[in-house]
Amino acid sequence: MVTVREAVTRRDIREFVLFPWRVYKGDSNWVPPIIADTLRMLNKRRSPFFEFGEAAYFLAYKGGRCSGRISAHINRNHNEFHGTKDGFFGFYECLDDDEVSRSLLSAAEEWLVARGMTKIVGPESFTVYDEQCLLVDGWEAQPSTPVVMAVYNPRYYVDQMTKSGYGKEIDWYAFKVDGSAPIRDGLLKAKERLVNQKGYVFRNVNFKRLDEEIAKIKVIFNEAWSDNWGHYPFTDRQFEQIKSALLLFVDPRLCFIVETKDGAPVGCSITLPDINPAVKRMNGRFLPFGWFHFLYGRKHSEGARTFMMGVMREYRNQGVDIAMVVETIKTGLGAGYKWSECSLVVETNLNMIRPIEKWGGTRYKSYRLFSKKLTPGEVKLG
Repeated sequence: MVTVREAVTRRDIREFVLFPWRVYKGDSNWVPPIIADTLRMLNKRRSPFFEFGEAAYFLAYKGGRCSGRISAHINRNHNEFHGTKDGFFGFYECLDDDEVSRSLLSAAEEWLVARGMTKIVGPESFTVYDEQCLLVDGWEAQPSTPVVMAVYNPRYYVDQMTKSGYGKEIDWYAFKVDGSAPIRDGLLKAKERLVNQKGYVFRNVNFKRLDEEIAKIKVIFNEAWSDNWGHYPFTDRQFEQIKSALLLFVDPRLCFIVETKDGAPVGCSITLPDINPAVKRMNGRFLPFGWFHFLYGRKHSEGARTFMMGVMREYRNQGVDIAMVVETIKTGLGAGYKWSECSLVVETNLNMIRPIEKWGGTRYKSYRLFSKKLTPGEVKLG
């Protein structure tokens, strides 16, 4: 028999955060999350999500032991921007037990139906720009360990979704660029053409004036991603989180802004060193030796991930995206990186997928958001 209860106390939340260690015990590909970061994210007084959202956390027990966890949450900014009544589930982790899985998903559904939601989508923890989706293809791809800020899950999670009545909502792709592949001469000249013909300025993000730079990135982000599935304008506090991540993670050499000669924003590209091999050795903790692994990994990464790239609508189809990628590849190779991943790219974003494939990117992993309609009469409440 499975019992599901809401995680409310500090002890409950701690159990919620530490449960994945049971699921992935012995899995050499899993990268443990940083415990302190997850606790901060779940804290309803500290996380920026709770300025516009609400959530509940659930734990499932079978045979007296914790066997799964899930969140149910409502993102008011998403629903207001899209005119929907979507609810979400996230932080999904479960043993290979269909009864536990169904019980967890039912608990999330009940909580959302009680608050008037008509559809459930996930996993999304908490927003479309946090960790989201399930890996559905690419377990054998190299690197098999997920790159920085990407998800990883057992294969059986996909079956658990299907057995509980969930279908595909939308897919997202990861593309890999091997540094050993030559870049065509025509692509190498993309930046030169834009500088000479358009007068655009290509430069690195100025970390000494990061507040000003973040303001420009925010303008680019909120327009460039406006057509993507699930996008809604970020709040100031969410961009403060991005600022913190930039200061902690990035290689400044791989962060670019493109502007007109008058200083108007055109596009941006942010690439992170793949520190996950080092994060894996931290086992969720910065102390006592986690910081050493983290700092070492940031300086000695073989791979990188371009996690943010966009071009303002009026400057698209001019080759700005190709120029930024070529600059990233050239600079990355010069800095010692051997490969790069561009992700996540939603399957409908052909304006990004086509240029990635043109410059030699190969789709090597696929991720999926699942969904299910919620009908009050079909979901047991209480």
